Amino acid sequence: MTVTISAHMMFAKKCPKCRGDVQTKSIRKSIGLGFVNIPVAQFCLNPACDWYQDFVETKKPEETDETVVQLKIPVSKDNLTEIKKRLPETVQKNMTVVKGILVVIVFSLLLIFMLQFLQPPPPQPVTQQPEAPDTNMPVVNTTPAAEVISTQTPSMIPVMQKQKNYSVKMDVTHGFIPRVIIINRSDIILWNNEENQRPRIGLISKEGLFENKLMQGQSRFSYQFNQSGNYTFILAEYNPINRTFNDYPNATGNVIVN
Repeated sequence: MTVTISAHMMFAKKCPKCRGDVQTKSIRKSIGLGFVNIPVAQFCLNPACDWYQDFVETKKPEETDETVVQLKIPVSKDNLTEIKKRLPETVQKNMTVVKGILVVIVFSLLLIFMLQFLQPPPPQPVTQQPEAPDTNMPVVNTTPAAEVISTQTPSMIPVMQKQKNYSVKMDVTHGFIPRVIIINRSDIILWNNEENQRPRIGLISKEGLFENKLMQGQSRFSYQFNQSGNYTFILAEYNPINRTFNDYPNATGNVIVN
């Protein structure tokens, strides 16, 4: 909606007809970020007086535009002073925001520029010159390590191997998992009983590395292999009456020791 202001009417402080008090009707309009009160009419407060002035221009019906409101604004120093005060406040607020943004941008650019110059230069590689041999040092004849080792017999050379632990799962249905495992001497095998259908099973070493082991529940048994070879292990059913073990078919595993 557009408001057209016509300032050719006088603002009355007293009724020009009876010199009584008058009252002013006004509407509140926004200007920028602020508001201003615009008078639209005045009338006399004396009940016996019918004085009234309307600041809205009257037009013919065919000349009326609903999107345009034309008002007659009375000339008043107070109104002009208020309008003049409202407009600079809006402009000043916008300029303050713009100035603040510009200051932040300039400060950020200066900070980045200063940080680039304050960074220390990268260290330069130092080339180390080889030391000249000392001619005053006595000459000592040394024998290469390979020749010293070659003079020793195989029994004199120690075997430096790190001991490792391996885990093997077992139950009657699946046998040993893994079924075949390759290890080195001094390594340890840990058998884990995962049989949940039978209360007890037996772990048997076909080569007699250890006595038959009765595995109950989630029990475990470990053995360290110190000799090379191929060893076979089986699972067996335990008979508590005569304390014997009967092999389960297809429940066999092998351990190969290098």
